[in-house]
Amino acid sequence: MTTLEVVFLVLGLACLTGCVLSVRRALIVIRLVMRGERTEGWCVRRSYHRDGRTYNHPEFTFAFRTPDGETVEFKDRPGAFGYEEGAPVRVCYDPARPRKRATIAGPDTWGPVYVRILICVPLLLLSMPLYGLALHWGLI
Repeated sequence: MTTLEVVFLVLGLACLTGCVLSVRRALIVIRLVMRGERTEGWCVRRSYHRDGRTYNHPEFTFAFRTPDGETVEFKDRPGAFGYEEGAPVRVCYDPARPRKRATIAGPDTWGPVYVRILICVPLLLLSMPLYGLALHWGLI
C-alpha cells in the first residue's frame, strides 16, 4: 500500500466519521424536540471565534431554569439567524441530563438540525469517492 493510498483511506474515514457524528447529533436534537421537556430560556452570550485574521464564527450560549431552580447554560447553533443577548428562546431538554442534552431547536428554529445536515452532506459526498478508490485498490 502506497502513501497516497493511505492518505486517501484516512481522509475517507475521517469524512465518514464526521458525517456519522453530525447525523448522530441531529438525531439527538430531533429526539429532544419530540420527547424532551420544554421551557423558556434566553440567550446569555453571543461571541465570535477567531478564524485566521477575522472573527466570523458566532457562538451562542443559552440558558434556562429547571423545575428545581437550577440555571443551566449550553451552547447551540441557531443557524443563519442569531439571537441578541437576553432574547427569549424556547428550550427542549432531557430532564435526566439537562447539562448534556439541551437545544433551542423546535417548530420555529430548526437551525441546530440543518446546520448538522449541511455539514454532513459534503463530508458524505467526499467520502464516497474515497471509499470507491479503496475498493478499487483492494484495500477493503
